[in-house]
Amino acid sequence: MNGRINLSCGKEAMTSTSISDYFIDNCLAAAHGSFVKVYLYLIRCLHDTSMPISVEEMSNRVGESENDVIKALRYWEKEGFLRVSYDADGDVRDIRIENSDGFPARDKVLTVTEPPVRSSRRVARVVPGPKEAPAPVPEEPEIMVPTYTPRQIAGFRELDEFNSLIDSIEQKLGKALSVKNLQLPSFLYESLGFTPELIEFLYDHCIALNKKTDKYIETTAIEWKKSGVFDVDSARSHVLTRTAEYSAVVKAFGISGRALGSGELEYLSRWHSAGFSVELIREACCRAVSKGSSGKQFSYADSILKNWQQKGVTNLEAVRNDDAQYRQSHPTRSDEAQNAPARAVQRGRFNSFPQRSYSKQELADFERKKLGY
Repeated sequence: MNGRINLSCGKEAMTSTSISDYFIDNCLAAAHGSFVKVYLYLIRCLHDTSMPISVEEMSNRVGESENDVIKALRYWEKEGFLRVSYDADGDVRDIRIENSDGFPARDKVLTVTEPPVRSSRRVARVVPGPKEAPAPVPEEPEIMVPTYTPRQIAGFRELDEFNSLIDSIEQKLGKALSVKNLQLPSFLYESLGFTPELIEFLYDHCIALNKKTDKYIETTAIEWKKSGVFDVDSARSHVLTRTAEYSAVVKAFGISGRALGSGELEYLSRWHSAGFSVELIREACCRAVSKGSSGKQFSYADSILKNWQQKGVTNLEAVRNDDAQYRQSHPTRSDEAQNAPARAVQRGRFNSFPQRSYSKQELADFERKKLGY
């Protein structure tokens, strides 16, 4: 895609590019990194109208594929930052930045003209829209689920990574996807902007829960998108924070007022993947609390769980049996004194007088007498 895109701006070229606080505060977390790079590059081009650009050049400048550049344009159009026009063949004709100050347009249109499914080499123009006063923070728009035409889906099937994704999904589900079933992967890939790796993780997660319907997977994906999930790592953390294991760990360690850190979540992910039950994780964490400072509690709990795993301990009853066996093989001093045979008392300078033994009752009576009861 080497068609030139002529840029124009109603002011002198600038030597620096400024980004609004609104964009940084409200868009970075939700948008995929490749989408952010494309938008920043467009703003950069507005500040230097002498720069000729094309989708191919944008791809080279931001280090993303031409397909990702097109997906980024669709994303920012849905968010209200751009307005993209297409010709009758579905090729990009114009790109209009609604507000170069970083605020979405107030009259944002959620329904988008049928997007192209292939790159275009036609010339397009990027024109800055009129500046507006800072708009109030808009409410989060409802995520619309489009219905893709056979032509669009056929275009997706021309992409190698999309075809590989479909093959993987079919293996996971154990069936071939019909044209109707292809609507969901297309929505995840094109509209939500999920990477193939994230989509595969989504299917793995839902299948593990025995929830294989398109509706459940679609609802989960939309919830992830609204929660800021953008890759496999963020999805894994998002899933873990909603498990019974997470709640048990937080309560056992008395953590409040903050979420678990990345290192702590790594421990939890390891325990979850190993198949430890909630009761075992809770018990290990409770034992770790008494071991030392809070900075080492996760490490202590991890060593306890590893020890139980090596011994085949899988429930609390097995834990109690393991504790009993340990006490038998490692008696304490008090246990040794209690179980030791009575030794003959040797008379000497300090015990030559007759020895007397007292019963428990006699000792109790003696104590009450001394206390004046």
